[in-house]
Amino acid sequence: MVDNFKMGMSDSHFHIMEMKRREMDIELLFRTLKDAGAGILLDAGVQLDDFSERIFWADHYEQLYFAAGIHPNIPKNSWPDNFIEILKEQINHPLVKAIGETGLDLFREYSPLPDQKALLNTHYEISQETEKPLIFHIRNAEDEMIHWILERDFKTPAVLHCFPGNKRLAEVALEKGFYISYAGNVTFKNASDIRDSLKIVPLDRILVETDAPYLAPHPKRGRDNHPGLIAYTYECIALEKNIDVDDLIPRVDKNLKAFLKLS
Repeated sequence: MVDNFKMGMSDSHFHIMEMKRREMDIELLFRTLKDAGAGILLDAGVQLDDFSERIFWADHYEQLYFAAGIHPNIPKNSWPDNFIEILKEQINHPLVKAIGETGLDLFREYSPLPDQKALLNTHYEISQETEKPLIFHIRNAEDEMIHWILERDFKTPAVLHCFPGNKRLAEVALEKGFYISYAGNVTFKNASDIRDSLKIVPLDRILVETDAPYLAPHPKRGRDNHPGLIAYTYECIALEKNIDVDDLIPRVDKNLKAFLKLS
């Protein structure tokens, strides 16, 4: 269940409930990761109604943390009437260390852009109040997000999840002190732009994720993804940065702890 896995590898973004919906054995997965010596794992929020079931899994893995938020593709008619109150309550849970994922998605546009922006602004305001970091989802909306980010100050560094490879977006993120998280798509043969971005992203700004069950890395592309496959992404990043994987692992661990404000 784990491939080439090394002790201390962390996963800064995945989705327990989506993996469960694909009939993965989540209990076995966490037990296997624990036995392999995995590090910090972060389950990212997509909607609000599955929070209690997500939190349940913390009993199965002691370094499991959470983010709470509503994905930009969730249409407004699916938000609870009191979604702001629910979101704030979830964010105040002691295991919730980040807010999101949130952002803009113009690839599918299940939700109109004005609604996405309103939701993004709500997440931002709560982040400013709580000083918990934002997890940004950006798809086919790089220019819009660059403009949005440049207009704002941030009390705590955000992260660009599943970085799409846009150089100007990376530059703006780094100017703001953000982290940049690389998923399995950095390993794809047609993803040279994503790999090229590693030339300008310093080691102290890099996070590594699976976005499981999506974006399984090469050579597992097209299959359901899970945190046990993250070694392929670590190996790709280490190769591009010309460092040993064993040196990359503690650097990423330090970055993730800083991002989540863990001691």
